[in-house]
Amino acid sequence: MEGEVAATGYRMKYVDAAMKEQKISERSVGRLAYIAEHAPSGRFEISNATGELWDAHEVRTLQERGLWEVEWLEPGDEKHEGGWRILALNDVGRTVLRKWRERETAEK
Repeated sequence: MEGEVAATGYRMKYVDAAMKEQKISERSVGRLAYIAEHAPSGRFEISNATGELWDAHEVRTLQERGLWEVEWLEPGDEKHEGGWRILALNDVGRTVLRKWRERETAEK
């Protein structure tokens, strides 16, 4: 089932958009939470707001796993290594974020 999630330790398992089981870290969930509240956001907007540099590899990986929608800004950037703008979380991303928050609430 798309978006199915199981919590284990500081990582959480989920089923991505391609129906493959994946694990997500607390750091990546933090990225999802930021985008949920600040989308659309680009590399420089995020860096200026948070002081953190999000690399293209991480952005691309979470896109490939179906967690968010990304616009790649540089023409001819077939490897998606250049500029980007995260447009929004998609259904899987919203589900993972919701399940993570539910897990945190249950642990308190």
